[in-house]
Amino acid sequence: MTRKVRFLMITLSQRLATLANYIPAGSLVADIGTDHGYLPVYLVLTGRAPRVIAADLRPGPLAAARATLQRYRTADSIQLRLGNGLRVLQPGEADVIVIAGMGGGTIRDILQDSPVVAAAARRLILQPMADEPELRQYLINHGWTIADETLLLEDDRLYLVIVAEPGQEDIKDPLLLEVGPRLWEKKHPLLREHLQRLLAKYDKVGRGLTQSSQPAARAKADLIKEKMAALEKLAAALEIGG
Repeated sequence: MTRKVRFLMITLSQRLATLANYIPAGSLVADIGTDHGYLPVYLVLTGRAPRVIAADLRPGPLAAARATLQRYRTADSIQLRLGNGLRVLQPGEADVIVIAGMGGGTIRDILQDSPVVAAAARRLILQPMADEPELRQYLINHGWTIADETLLLEDDRLYLVIVAEPGQEDIKDPLLLEVGPRLWEKKHPLLREHLQRLLAKYDKVGRGLTQSSQPAARAKADLIKEKMAALEKLAAALEIGG
């Protein structure tokens, strides 16, 4: 039997490499919102995943992914699917599901829209671009535990990766949902940067709200001040702890 040899190797961005590192070897993977298909190609070329389903909602990115597959000769191991979220999957087709580069609310909606497919996976690797507390709350309310979290800084943008696995977890402190329970537990090296950026974001929002004459906006500004005070306490505790 003639062995097929692939001569090209793909180089991932730091963000995509971080996602890949959380995928156990031998996993059947679904990459939802695959864009150019770089992650699936890397997984196949390195032998980390024998088969990958690469899906996207729009024909344009899927065409770009098809070109990537052809360039790296991986079309035999990667199946492209056009469709919305997890609707492209049958339960059990993927034991690891990657959803990256979307808002946390969008990721939550994708999981909520196909709960049976999501529940059949043994790991979710999520990379939300916003609304992280809402996503964490959804996960712990729907039979997932946050197994790990990490931060990475790339092109001056701070990215969060959440790894969720089936299980029960109860996080009563809303501030931990904001900051990240695993990030706080392991005192992630980028946690200070994370807290500073959260404070800067809320400061900007709060200043905008205080300029409003509407009572509801003023009340929201007061809540943001309280949240900022709590975040500042965490940041101070982090400094003391070293």
